[in-house]
Amino acid sequence: MAQSGSDLAAVPFEQLVKREVVTGSTLARQISDSPSAVAIVTAEDIRAYGYRTIGDVINSMRGLYTTSDRRYQYLGGRGFGAPGDYTGRIMVLIDGYVTQDTLFNQAYIDESGLLDLALVERVEYVPGTGSVTYGNNAMLGIINIVTRKGGDFNTAQLSAEAGSHDTYRQRATFGKRFANGADLLLSASALAAQGQNLYFPAYDTPANNHGWANGIDDERNQRFFGKFSYEGFAVEAGYVDRKRTVPIKATEYSVFNAPFTIDDVNGYLNASYETDLGLYLYSASRFYFGHYAHEGQRVIDDPTPYARRKHRAEWWGVDQKFIGKWFASHSIMLGMEYRNDFSQYLSRDYAYPDGRIDSASSVKESYARNTASVYLADEYRFHDRWSLNVGVRYDKASDLDGNWSPRVALIYQPDFRTTLKASYSEAFRMPNADDRSFYGDGARPEYVAAKEFVVQHNLDRRMRVTGTVYEYRRSKQMVDVSGNADYAAVGSSLARGGELEFEARWDNGVRGKTSAAWQNSRDTSGLDAINSPNLLGKFQLTSPLPGDWLRAGLEAQYLGSRLTTERRRLGGVGLVSLTLSTERKWHGLSAAFSIRNLFDRDYEVVSPFAWAPGTGIDVLRMDGRTYWVQLNVDL
Repeated sequence: MAQSGSDLAAVPFEQLVKREVVTGSTLARQISDSPSAVAIVTAEDIRAYGYRTIGDVINSMRGLYTTSDRRYQYLGGRGFGAPGDYTGRIMVLIDGYVTQDTLFNQAYIDESGLLDLALVERVEYVPGTGSVTYGNNAMLGIINIVTRKGGDFNTAQLSAEAGSHDTYRQRATFGKRFANGADLLLSASALAAQGQNLYFPAYDTPANNHGWANGIDDERNQRFFGKFSYEGFAVEAGYVDRKRTVPIKATEYSVFNAPFTIDDVNGYLNASYETDLGLYLYSASRFYFGHYAHEGQRVIDDPTPYARRKHRAEWWGVDQKFIGKWFASHSIMLGMEYRNDFSQYLSRDYAYPDGRIDSASSVKESYARNTASVYLADEYRFHDRWSLNVGVRYDKASDLDGNWSPRVALIYQPDFRTTLKASYSEAFRMPNADDRSFYGDGARPEYVAAKEFVVQHNLDRRMRVTGTVYEYRRSKQMVDVSGNADYAAVGSSLARGGELEFEARWDNGVRGKTSAAWQNSRDTSGLDAINSPNLLGKFQLTSPLPGDWLRAGLEAQYLGSRLTTERRRLGGVGLVSLTLSTERKWHGLSAAFSIRNLFDRDYEVVSPFAWAPGTGIDVLRMDGRTYWVQLNVDL
């Protein structure tokens, strides 16, 4: 648990959004993020509400939600969230490193993610386009995960967790800040979950075991994370290997109640150096390397009964920023980035029981891309109450024409409590390797033009209200123009909405937040978008209990009605969770206990499956009430 001196809950709002994992980047973040209404979930929130994955954190943020097909969790919000859409439209970063792989642009936010939440200092959601700073795929927002430092632990810590469906996790973490200022954090963990027998009404026939999938819901992962920093130098690395047996019938030809296994491996290295060059010029340099591999095998109804997938990707890049404060009213950032996606390999084949491969159906594809980028941003304060934030980025990929990403925002502060922001920006997403495989030479970038207006008002030093209205116009989306798999980049869609959030914290340790989001999204056919709820509601309240030894965290979430892939409407659902956690450590011991779906609601989510209309496979039933307990000990 964080010491009181570093408790982010006690930091004023305006300082909180400007803090960075390394202080030298603060100015760059102010330039790039100031036009948006940043949402922040701190380590204290993660513990108080019992979050276990980044997906849990995302579900707590205004205007966002997730959907699961029991393979992965997918994030959605602001008019997007088609089930099974790996790419998403929000970029997920760890300490500024882009975590999405280059094959599918998948954001790994469940147990396939790179981090244990015990290592997270805070999670920031920056809505709106982020392509000026981050380029490709930062279309509708950025989620940046800021990791903790070794000094936040300053000890060795062991952790054990147990949960419903025979789920267990163990973690060992060592962190220390040395006398010379060097900081080290090392952590390893392992998860094993037996899972449960699941009933699928759509397959309730004698041939399909009356709809029961038995003994094929297990999951395992191993995670490693290391981070070292000294003065302006920092290096960190993360690795996760997640194996999952999936209980669903993933394709029309898959065999129900038969093993379907997937194995995802993610790893990265991120090294940076930041220094003051003098003469009001600051430098931030970064090198990164990423690796992703996927293996999947499922049983199908075919003479060659095993459908196999083996995919792999590797990439590296360098990014250089210069931040200048030569003029009293200007904060100027100039950046250059080079990224080399040198290996993008996709392999699909079918195998006989004896291991022989059907060579006639084997597909092996290799792709590569390198991208050179330059970007410029300026925060111009031309009046005590007015400032102008402008920026532009140019990206040139080896296989595509160049793309411009402009942004302009006007910010007005009529008094010290109130801020108004109006912005316009454009962003894009390049076709990934999977797109290039599916669409061939017709694969093209997708674009968005975004307008947003934000009002932030501090009622007093403890309470704040944030209101947002937005419009996203997406264009050049791939659509089937003939109904015969003849795709072209001619589609356009529109999303409009508004969000309102109230957050407060009091001196007695009580913290609360509530938000509502309304959205109206139209797809490329002009119809209501699939899996796009018109209403999202969030409520969180946490308070110390009498005696100040325990803290209670109560969270309620409402997911409004939404359309399935067959255009059936699912009703809205409200879910409540309760968490009890120790407020103070006792001889190095701390504990937490959480109940998810407290009232055991029976509910369904939209699935990506639509090959058998009228059978109900366009929805999936989610878990009822589950329990989780955690015990930590500092050695």
